[in-house]
Amino acid sequence: MEEKQHIARKKWVKRFAIVFFVVLLLLTFFSNTIMNHSLPQVATQAIESDSVSSKIRGTGTIESGEAKEVAISESREVEEVLVKAGDTVKKDDVLVKLKGGDSSEITTAQAELDNLKTAYRNSILVNETDQSLVNKAESGKDYYEENRATLAAISAKVKAAQDKVNNIQEQINKLNAASGQTSTDNAAGDGADDMGMDDNSNNSSNPEIDKLNQSLEAAQKELETVTKEHTNYLADINTVNDLRSQYEAIKTAEQNIEKLKQNSVGNEIKSTVDGIILTVDIKNGDTISPDTPFITIQNKDNGYSLTISVTKDQVKKVKIGDEATISNSWYYGDVKATLTTIKNDPAAPGKQKLLVLNIEGDVEAGSTMTVSLGDKSATYDYVVPNSSIREDNNGKFILVVKEKSSPLGNRYVAKRINVEVLVTDDSKSAVKGALEGGEYVITTSSKLIKAGDLIRLAD
Repeated sequence: MEEKQHIARKKWVKRFAIVFFVVLLLLTFFSNTIMNHSLPQVATQAIESDSVSSKIRGTGTIESGEAKEVAISESREVEEVLVKAGDTVKKDDVLVKLKGGDSSEITTAQAELDNLKTAYRNSILVNETDQSLVNKAESGKDYYEENRATLAAISAKVKAAQDKVNNIQEQINKLNAASGQTSTDNAAGDGADDMGMDDNSNNSSNPEIDKLNQSLEAAQKELETVTKEHTNYLADINTVNDLRSQYEAIKTAEQNIEKLKQNSVGNEIKSTVDGIILTVDIKNGDTISPDTPFITIQNKDNGYSLTISVTKDQVKKVKIGDEATISNSWYYGDVKATLTTIKNDPAAPGKQKLLVLNIEGDVEAGSTMTVSLGDKSATYDYVVPNSSIREDNNGKFILVVKEKSSPLGNRYVAKRINVEVLVTDDSKSAVKGALEGGEYVITTSSKLIKAGDLIRLAD
């Protein structure tokens, strides 16, 4: 009986152990599976030797050159408009016919000129201006500047004459003052009689004062003379400069009329280029406003352009004057694309550059064109997809898959390798770093990952 119970216990223990290990195995399996599914899933690609083209490729829309705007500098009435939007025109084709006669600008300018000439003649006649002054006014020179030195000399003479008059008058005043004091003293000492007879000393003249009075009279005459000379000379200068201003206004008006006549289109407005009419903003009977465009022509001679955006690193591979290769050249035939401008991309300042290419040949605005520029392809030891290259404050790097063993099986870890990008094209880059070849580089991941993170490989 005991033996049977012992056997039964052993069977139970064995069954329990089996169940325990099965449960443990299941738990391990499920925990491992759950953990694996919680890890970021990554896609990888082997790092291998491959060829990389350093050419820059880009696709853009062909744009036409600047359009030609038709405008005239005069007001004219339209008799007939001969073109419409969409028409093809050749150089010298008549676009618009105008009604005859001078423009209103020419008529108005002529009337202003006549008024200026009349005013000029009246200024000469009314002021009885000497012909010599008229000639000086019409010489075109600044009469005041020409005679500045002479006027300054005359002004100095006026000042000297005035100073002389003032000096003599001051001497006379001093002598008179001194003579008046002496006479008073004598009168008091002699005791003048009650009849009020004047002292002989007061009635007698002072020779020195008389002489000074004569000098004063001569100095005053001299001052009057030089002052008149200064006034007349200054008046002549003002007259000449006033006439000069009027004369120059006449010449300017004459030049304006001549310019208007030279720019006058006559009775026909012709195209100056070969092209296509884009817009027509006038109709029969309208009056054209000066310097206001009324017809726009797409100039075929202006050519076409193509603009593509590249990185600041890519732009180092090209230079102005480089000729691009057209990918779909079979479609465009004999077309030439040349790099003419490199400028900042306003959409990504500091990061992107715009390459502007001049397009020559049989193309149409609005068409799409793919071009490539730069060096030819070469083979490199380590080539990775562009999507695998990452960058932080320490520089550019890639993450590769590192396998390590664990009690629960193999695990995969993201490992950082710093790299230097040698060349790059649209899809891949040649790199240099601590690589042996054959490593698997992480190209994409389901979650954000960093070096040292556990990962799972895509199925």
